[in-house]
Amino acid sequence: MSRRPAGALAGIAMILLLASPARAGAAGTVFGDALRVPHPGLPLDDVVQGEPTAGAARIAASASSQRYSIDDGSGASIAVDITSACAANCTADDPQQIADFIGTLIHGPEVDLLTVQLDTPFQIIFDCGLGAEACYYSGEDKIVLSGDEETGSDGASRDFVLAHEYGHHVAQHRYLPAPFGGAVNWGTERWASLEHVCQGRRHGRLFPGDEGSHYFEDPGEAFAEAFAHYRFPLAFVRWRYSAALRPTPAAFEAIREDTLSPWSQQASFALSGHVPARGEGAAVEILPTPLDGMVSLRPSLHRRGYELALRSRAGRLLRRSRHSLDSRGMLDYTVCGESRLRLTITSTRRRPGPFKLQVQRP
Repeated sequence: MSRRPAGALAGIAMILLLASPARAGAAGTVFGDALRVPHPGLPLDDVVQGEPTAGAARIAASASSQRYSIDDGSGASIAVDITSACAANCTADDPQQIADFIGTLIHGPEVDLLTVQLDTPFQIIFDCGLGAEACYYSGEDKIVLSGDEETGSDGASRDFVLAHEYGHHVAQHRYLPAPFGGAVNWGTERWASLEHVCQGRRHGRLFPGDEGSHYFEDPGEAFAEAFAHYRFPLAFVRWRYSAALRPTPAAFEAIREDTLSPWSQQASFALSGHVPARGEGAAVEILPTPLDGMVSLRPSLHRRGYELALRSRAGRLLRRSRHSLDSRGMLDYTVCGESRLRLTITSTRRRPGPFKLQVQRP
């Protein structure tokens, strides 16, 4: 579950929490021991939870649900759930308005899976945690949002917050190549490659999926925030995430491409040629690697007799295969920020011969 930290809403919710007894509320929602308030992290920000709390389940059970067209001409629709307390007390709980706004966001087929649940500000404490203004349940394809119009201390409107949460929904339904984790934590493939998320993680500057003390260095959250800025390019919303991930025109283009034409599988192609005899040089191939992820090289000739080596553009050795004539001689390497690799094929035989490789890359 991902949460966006609240501004003024957190203070309002805290006042309501302290003032409300642990019994039936005015709108008929029961708050007892089952409605445990999630403990805030340090700072008050997002965390990931596998399952809703008992309190969140109780709130969801009180909601009425109906599907609404997003009115963008695609025929897509979303489910909008309104809790009974929100139906009685919220000031901006028009479900068609929510659906119409979703229709203004770039999206793929994942939009049909979405549920938006409208809560009172008080209920959001139990659904999303103290200090949050909205959240996304990745296992349920559900955004929980305030049924009131709220503006956070960073200047984010409710629509901006909804766009941020939809960014999580997009990432939840996108794939990353091995060996990376889920795009909901790393950001989508083209965006994450452009923003050097892999390098940032290796050097201890970015923390995919860490929505505790490193919330603002979590690329999954930065992706969702950049997604919202893509929808609202003129919004005066302060960028609080890692400065290295501040969106640029190229980042916006990557977000658009990842949303509308997602990366789905490794590209595969063959390389072939001749390698000089042992000691007389090497065959050299340049492999463009525009996206991060695993590159795999597989010799495909029965009689191989050559060694593979991958080097950086500057010539630094990255990975080498050493094998005898009857070994498989496979080579795998995780691209992490390199835009191209230099492949050298060196013969282990006294005479020149052919080589043929099957290459897979993101």
